[in-house]
Amino acid sequence: MLPLLWHAAEGSMPWTLCIASLSIWGWGGLGGVLFLVTFGPFAIFYFAFYILCFVGGGFAVTLLFGKIHSEKYLEKCEHAFLPPTSTGITKCLEEMKKEARIIKIDRRVTGSSIIDEPLQQVIQFVLRDYIQYWYYTLSDDESFLLEIRQTVQNALVQFSTRKAHLHINHADYKINMKF
Repeated sequence: MLPLLWHAAEGSMPWTLCIASLSIWGWGGLGGVLFLVTFGPFAIFYFAFYILCFVGGGFAVTLLFGKIHSEKYLEKCEHAFLPPTSTGITKCLEEMKKEARIIKIDRRVTGSSIIDEPLQQVIQFVLRDYIQYWYYTLSDDESFLLEIRQTVQNALVQFSTRKAHLHINHADYKINMKF
């Protein structure tokens, strides 16, 4: 503590610089002692040897292969290990186009044309406004849209059937209550 006061009183070194230099030497010395105690006195030589080998190896690789030679080597390796993908994808797309199936859609939902026609228009508007605008950026295949239409229609048919069944059961309940 006294040397710090002496430096501060003399005015040659500010307090913060003096404390910072002591802190750096203290932590550095502690790290050095712990390194030597943990890894032994020859660890310094091993550490220096490893760094020298790493740097020397980097220079050797750079000098032996060079930029042009290494790019040719990497290109050759890339083509040797990776099979070309474009033939498989085009073949798959051709097979999918060959087996284009005709999807039959039953447009009856409730059995009443007065109700079914507006329902079909609502389904068409929903598909157009909420699905087609993003789907056509992904694919031109119509089967997805037809499957969605069929799923919505099946859900509406189930809803209509259950509603009619519930209405019939409710009417039977009222008739039984009167007797």
